[in-house]
Amino acid sequence: MLNKSLLPLIAIALLASCGGSDNQSQQPIETGFPSCSVPDQNEVFFKFLQNTYLWYDQLPGAINPQAYSSVDAMLDDVRFEQDRFSGFQDRQDYDDFFENATFTGYGFSSDQSTDLNAYIVRYVFDNSAAGLAGLSRGDRLTNINGFSVTQINRELLSNETVFGPDQVGFTINITFEKPSGEIINTQMSKIAVSTNTVFASQVFSSNVGEVAYLSFQNGFIEASDAELEASFAQLGNAGIDELILDLRYNSGGRLSVAANLASLIVGRSAVNDIFTTLTYNDKNSNRNSSFRFTSKLNALNLSRVVVLTTPNTCSASELIINGLAPHMEVATIGTATCGKPVGQNPDFYCDKVLSAINFRTVNSLDQGDYFDGLPPTCLVQDQIVADWGSLDDPVYAEAVNYVNTGSCSAPTASKSRSRQSIELTTSPSRLDYQALLTGHLH
Repeated sequence: MLNKSLLPLIAIALLASCGGSDNQSQQPIETGFPSCSVPDQNEVFFKFLQNTYLWYDQLPGAINPQAYSSVDAMLDDVRFEQDRFSGFQDRQDYDDFFENATFTGYGFSSDQSTDLNAYIVRYVFDNSAAGLAGLSRGDRLTNINGFSVTQINRELLSNETVFGPDQVGFTINITFEKPSGEIINTQMSKIAVSTNTVFASQVFSSNVGEVAYLSFQNGFIEASDAELEASFAQLGNAGIDELILDLRYNSGGRLSVAANLASLIVGRSAVNDIFTTLTYNDKNSNRNSSFRFTSKLNALNLSRVVVLTTPNTCSASELIINGLAPHMEVATIGTATCGKPVGQNPDFYCDKVLSAINFRTVNSLDQGDYFDGLPPTCLVQDQIVADWGSLDDPVYAEAVNYVNTGSCSAPTASKSRSRQSIELTTSPSRLDYQALLTGHLH
């Protein structure tokens, strides 16, 4: 299980390699403090910020490295006010998420914000203890390890108290309710969970032809490319005319994976065109570069894609929407995205990874800066009440309606993004980024 205190950092990790982790070697920096002490790390990481931070000109001229109890405290003090994305994490957590795709836990994600009396299961990883216990999307966990969720919320019990230590074999009793109303009491034990990112892939026939639905969650990570290629190979054999792409709980990751996914969707009509352009600060303008659409054997060659969104749809997920929009129609169903048109290449020192914003992203029409999120074409509040691809899911049901009719079932101010224009509106109030991921991994 991931500790509750690590969740914001994992959220950052989902974004930290947006644009690709270049892992450039750093020149040694002499600080005068013991190596890897807190003051030493404060000074080294501040110097990294002075060189690569997108908003380096908004930093103080200098800091007192001894004035901060941690690198997190230092960053919180010096960050630019618009920056709600930069952060630190331990190197092992970073490697486990991006490279190893593993963690110790039961293997599911939950929404803990919408029901004070239950944790709602967002998704369950393949071959996980949670899956073997019978958990699936839409289930309501009401009792965990002897604690009712009502008690957990009332007493603010810690994740370790409720779910136990990060120890393979640790076993808990759980009670959960299926959407059908069936109550199940069972046990599950922690294992080394191998995370997947494709959670569902299915095809159905409609009055516009063959429609594919693909649920892609939990990051754009190293393993995603192979999963996506396999899924699109199957979809290509089905002669797909339309695609519903579910990115509701995908908060980003590697930009190279996003470029591959976009290429698989749009296909031959955009090959060699710009998908997104990265612009660094004026000290690093030599690093400015573009990702282009590439030729893909399993590309669907579509003219429209319908994307499901929530405030957890972030970074690389938003690049899919913004980057495809000049080349095809992109309709979004759900709620506004998180608003992250910027990205990070990580800096490493001691056992810490600094993922600080150091470039902005725009599409081939130079459109970006959607810090208030990308608005939905059809506004529908997310409700986790059924498994993937069920018409009982109101967001999915609205997407199916849009595919069939080309319009929303209820009026919405936004329009679909198309080759002609992109409408980037602002939301009157947006959640702080650290509050976006209210669903947790266990």
